[in-house]
Amino acid sequence: MISGLVDAVFPYIVGPLSAPAYYLPADRTGVMHAHRVVVNALIERATTAGIHPTSPMPMLSGVLADFLGQLIELSDLRPRKLGANLAARLEKKILDGSVLHEGGRNSEISYPSFFYQPNGWKESLSLMRASSMVSELAPVVLYLRYVVRPGDVLIIEEPESHLHPAMQVEFTRLLGAAVRNGIRIIMTTHSEWVLEELANLVRLSELPQAERKTIGGGDVALEAHEVGAWLFEHKLRPRGSVVREIPLDSEAGTFAAGYEDVAAALHNRWADISSRSQKGERR
Repeated sequence: MISGLVDAVFPYIVGPLSAPAYYLPADRTGVMHAHRVVVNALIERATTAGIHPTSPMPMLSGVLADFLGQLIELSDLRPRKLGANLAARLEKKILDGSVLHEGGRNSEISYPSFFYQPNGWKESLSLMRASSMVSELAPVVLYLRYVVRPGDVLIIEEPESHLHPAMQVEFTRLLGAAVRNGIRIIMTTHSEWVLEELANLVRLSELPQAERKTIGGGDVALEAHEVGAWLFEHKLRPRGSVVREIPLDSEAGTFAAGYEDVAAALHNRWADISSRSQKGERR
């Protein structure tokens, strides 16, 4: 009875902190490619630990261990309706194919294998033979389809990795759709395209619903209070980082993270080189 009371009351005390959180690490592509090798190596080292005492057991970080554990548990999970819709959108809009897995309930060893089947193909490819974009987004598809539910937190490192800028924008819209459906998203990014599309999603919320429909990708909009951006700035004394919230710059159409300064510096450098080159030609 006490356990039941704690489960019922605890979420109201700590709020969002009581929600499960799932972490997709930056090296998820490599793990998706080599997950079977990693697990086999761990098992082999474990079974020979007494025979080869000088061979240390390889250690995994907690993040990678959790990620591998979730991959193994996928074989016992059923698709969630909301997540399945978001996953299908990602497959349609970006991957142009389906992410599949085999093994599990009817398999002698409950460990799944993952594949990618391009639209129109009868055969599927192992993720090892698929593009880096597919391997990068495959775990996002799987987590949305089987693991994450409304109220949960999904942490994604570098969502722009291995994606063309156009696909970065489309992926940002999909993450916005996940937020609109109650999934909390935390991401780290170095992409100006991601920040600019987040700014667009916020500005879209200022338009009437009927007007949004006439804009490409206007089916997803986020309120200003649903989006926050923070910049980690390097500090020498004391050594570390200073974290500050950055507001939406409505004139620049993005969250001002300093990318425009880099672009301006590159343009000025090009102008300087071109000017000196022209002077050399005149000599």
